[in-house]
Amino acid sequence: MVVDDTKKFTVENGVYKGQEMIAINLDCKSLGELIWNSIKNHGDKTAQLYVCTEETITYTELQDKIVRCALWLQKQGIKPEDVISVCTNNQPNAIVPCLSATYINAIFNPWNEAMDMQTALHVLQLTTPKVIFCSEKCVDVVLSAMKETNRSSIMVVFGKHAGAISFSDVLKSCSDADVKNFRYVELDDIKKTACILHSSGTTGMPKGVELSNYTLAFVSQDNNLNVANMPTLWFSSLYWISGVMMNMKSIIQGAAVILYPEFDEEMTCRLIEKYKVAILFLSTSMINRFLRAGYVKNIHYHL
Repeated sequence: MVVDDTKKFTVENGVYKGQEMIAINLDCKSLGELIWNSIKNHGDKTAQLYVCTEETITYTELQDKIVRCALWLQKQGIKPEDVISVCTNNQPNAIVPCLSATYINAIFNPWNEAMDMQTALHVLQLTTPKVIFCSEKCVDVVLSAMKETNRSSIMVVFGKHAGAISFSDVLKSCSDADVKNFRYVELDDIKKTACILHSSGTTGMPKGVELSNYTLAFVSQDNNLNVANMPTLWFSSLYWISGVMMNMKSIIQGAAVILYPEFDEEMTCRLIEKYKVAILFLSTSMINRFLRAGYVKNIHYHL
C-alpha cells in the first residue's frame, strides 16, 4: 500500500482510495427537518429564476408550494415510507413533490423524463409508487405502463392532461389556515430511506439505489461547494444524483438557482452573462461540448 500525503489518498492493489468520511452527529433528525429550517431561514430571498418565463420564486413562495403539496399527499393517504415518483425536466415545480415527501417522511423517487415504455414498465414495478408526478412530455408513456401493469397510482401532471390531476389543482386543494398550521412530521430514525435513485442502466435495466435521510443531509451540508447567496446554474435533472445534490445544497445554503430545461452550449453562455452566474455545474461531457463550441470566447462578463 502506498500513501500520498500531498493528495490524501492511498493506492491499494491498484485501487485509489480517498480519505474515509467520518460519521458525525447532525443537528437535525431528518432531511425534512433540515430543509424546513433552511427554507424558513432564507425567507424572501430568491430561490429560483425560471429563464423560460422570467418568473422569480422566493424561498417563502417555495415553502408555500411544498407545504400545500405535502398536505395534498396526506389527504391521498400517503404515509411514511410510501414512494412518490417524479418524472420531469428542470422547471420550478420539479423539486416541490420531492421536498413535500421529506416533510411527511415519504420516499421520493426521480425518473428519467426521456424513458421509453420498457423502462417505464420496469421502474413502475421496481418502486411501486403511490403517486406519480409527470411532465406533459412523459405522461402518456407512464399512463400506458400503468395500464399494462394494472397499477392504480395517482397521476399528477405539471400542465394539463385528461388522464391526470393538474399540479395547479393540487396547490389549490388546501386553505391558507391549513398551510399556516402545518409542520413537518418528525422522524424516529435518520437512517431511514429518503430517496430512491436509479442507476444509469449501463449494464442492464436501471437498479434502485436507496439513500437515507442521514446520507442526503450529511452530503448536503458539507462545505466542498459553497453556493450561498450566489446565482447558480446546472442542467442535471433530478434523475441524476448531481441534480438531487445541487438542489439540496442550494436550498440549504440559500442560493439563487437559474433554471433552464436542457443544456445548450450557446444558451449557457447567454445565461452566464445575463444572470451573472457565479457557480456553473456541468458534467464532463457537457464541459467538453461547452469548450469545443467556442461560444465561451464571446462572453463579456466581468466579476
